[in-house]
Amino acid sequence: MVSPDVGSVEDVVRALLEYLVDPLLPAKSSSRSTPSLSQQQSVAKQVHAVVLLYNYYHRKQHQQLEFLGFEPFCKLAVVLKPSLLSHMKLMQILKTGELDDLENHLSATEKMVMDACDISTSLNASKDVPNTEGWPISKVTVFLVDSRKENCVLLFSSVTQGVWSVIEKDVDATNHSLEGVKQIYRKKRTTKKSTRDETGSDEASLQQLAFSAVKKAAGMLSSDLR
Repeated sequence: MVSPDVGSVEDVVRALLEYLVDPLLPAKSSSRSTPSLSQQQSVAKQVHAVVLLYNYYHRKQHQQLEFLGFEPFCKLAVVLKPSLLSHMKLMQILKTGELDDLENHLSATEKMVMDACDISTSLNASKDVPNTEGWPISKVTVFLVDSRKENCVLLFSSVTQGVWSVIEKDVDATNHSLEGVKQIYRKKRTTKKSTRDETGSDEASLQQLAFSAVKKAAGMLSSDLR
C-alpha cells in the first residue's frame, strides 16, 4: 500500500512531466502534426530523465511504488499528457491494431523510454549500491568544489532542461583513444581482465576529457585544479 505522504504513481509521473516535459509541448494536442527532428530529440531527452527519476531515483526512496515498464509508462504518459501522443509513434499505431515489428516503429521518445527502463532495471532500485562493473563509459562527470569545500559548480539546463547538473562531457566515439576506453570496458564485462597499462591509459584519457569539460564550463586550466 502506498503511503499518502508519498503520492500515487500517477501523481509523481504527472509532476515530473509537468516540470520537465510540458514546457516543450504544444498547448493543443494533435497526433496528426509531426514535430520537427529537433523537437523530437528535445522531448525524448526530457522524457528519458522522467523515466529515470521515477523508475530509479524516486523508487529507490519509495520501493513500494510499482516499476513502470516501457508500455505501461508510455500509456500512462499519453493519458496524463495527451499532447505527448505526437511523440509516441508506436502508441498511435497500437490504437489502430496489432503490431509485429516493434523496433522499426519506435519514435525517438519511445526509444528513450525503452533505454531508460533498461537502465533503471539494471541499476535496480532495491540495491543500496548498483553493480555497474563492466558497463561501457559513455561520459565523464566532474564535481568541482572550492578549496574550502563550501561551494560547487552546477550548470542549469546543461544536461536536462530545468535541472541543475554537475559538469558533464560525453565520451566521443570518434576519438580513437577514448573509443579504446569504451572497448576495454566492454571486454571487462565479459573477461573481467585489464592490464595495468590499459587501465592507466584509460584513466589518463578520461582525466584529459574531464579537464577539457572543466575548462569549457568554468574557464579553469588543469594547473588550477587540485
